[in-house]
Amino acid sequence: MSTNLISLGLKYLTPDVISRIASALGVDKTLIGKAATAALPALIGSLAGAVSKPDGASRLNNAIAQQRPGLLDNLSSIIGGSGQQDLVENGMKALGSLLGTSSVPSLAGAIGKFAGLNQSTSSSLLGMLAPAVLGLLGQEKQKQGLDASGLARLLTDQRDYVAEAMPSELSRLLESADVPGFSAASSKGSFTQPPASVPKKVSASPSLLYWLLPLVALAGLGWWSLADRTTTPERTPVTKQEGRLPSLTVGDVDLAQSWEEAFGEMKGALAGISDVPTAQAALPKLSSATTELGKLGTLSQQLPAEGRSALAKLVVAARPALDGLFDKVLAIPGVAEIARPAIEAIRTECDKLAKT
Repeated sequence: MSTNLISLGLKYLTPDVISRIASALGVDKTLIGKAATAALPALIGSLAGAVSKPDGASRLNNAIAQQRPGLLDNLSSIIGGSGQQDLVENGMKALGSLLGTSSVPSLAGAIGKFAGLNQSTSSSLLGMLAPAVLGLLGQEKQKQGLDASGLARLLTDQRDYVAEAMPSELSRLLESADVPGFSAASSKGSFTQPPASVPKKVSASPSLLYWLLPLVALAGLGWWSLADRTTTPERTPVTKQEGRLPSLTVGDVDLAQSWEEAFGEMKGALAGISDVPTAQAALPKLSSATTELGKLGTLSQQLPAEGRSALAKLVVAARPALDGLFDKVLAIPGVAEIARPAIEAIRTECDKLAKT
């Protein structure tokens, strides 16, 4: 199995580093945490796209050779110190050389839009993270004895890791921004996620059925309680004018389906947390789920009262399972400080939906 660069990189994005970046940029650390954990797979994916171009591998090899020795181990002390400006400038210069000067603002803009940061802040963040990623690649180059071609293979082998760590919303933003490695016009080596319009195939495993059956049962109960049962069994099917389960569709968005997808994403991310590295790796997915819940709450305001009530019942039915996972994750040694902000954000959005 190939080396997971994202997992290795997340070990360096400690709470202390995130706090220092937030303080240096004057931004809330929750936003920086969201942006940084999503920027890591975006950077690795974009570098993988860059090395597929002519001379891309040799340019990457040269950029790695120019990085300050021991930068990764000293990252916390550099950020917020006298060396921060040089760090950012060198990072942006390296990215411009590898991705193209027009692609760097596009990458920063996509990450900023995803995390709620302005262009200047997201650019500075990239400038801090780029040298760290290059330093990480330098470590692996030395450890594995890689040449330029070996580095290129290492990056292109990150496809599954990038796809797993990349929030779907950010993936779409990167694609629309034509960022290398994520562009729709890229070759089959693109790291772009499947289009949102194409439903994901879900395996009907016992575990998944365990989580979905209560929702199905609740939906059935809602239909039974709301349907018109005053006539005989021989009556004709229910029409739009007669009692029925209220529609949970706004425009072309099925809010019930959107909730189930967000619930599944949260459940999967939380269930995969067992220690500090897996908690850090789960942050992008938890952040993405929080964003989706926020959008769901906004759209739910366009539903009639009975529709909002039906959606709230779905959320309430799932809360015990989520709360159980929350408690389990927060009880893992060293994980609470990392995961608590993301968990509290999810709880807040779920509480809003449960009161619609």
